[in-house]
Amino acid sequence: MPASERIVYGRPFRVTPVWLWLAQRASGLLLAPLVLLHVWGVSWSRHPVMLGLLLLIILVHGYSGLRRIAPRGQKAVLAGAAASAWTAAVLVFGGLVLYSLLEHVR
Repeated sequence: MPASERIVYGRPFRVTPVWLWLAQRASGLLLAPLVLLHVWGVSWSRHPVMLGLLLLIILVHGYSGLRRIAPRGQKAVLAGAAASAWTAAVLVFGGLVLYSLLEHVR
């Protein structure tokens, strides 16, 4: 059995790549303070840089989480497509929010 796979309780599991594990943990640690600043900081909650950073952290956290729980084999293609579709949807929605905010500021 290669080192990248494990059998736990009779089910095969993939070992999460280090970069994906680090992305998930780092984005999770950054997400809580940014959300608190977004909720409590009245003047910061609509700042484009703050919203862009929050959007980026949400994208990294969601994508890395979806990729980590993805099954292996044929279903991995569907899981990858779902992660990409989720990322695209968040980018479109977040981009629209940022665009409308920047138009409002002008």
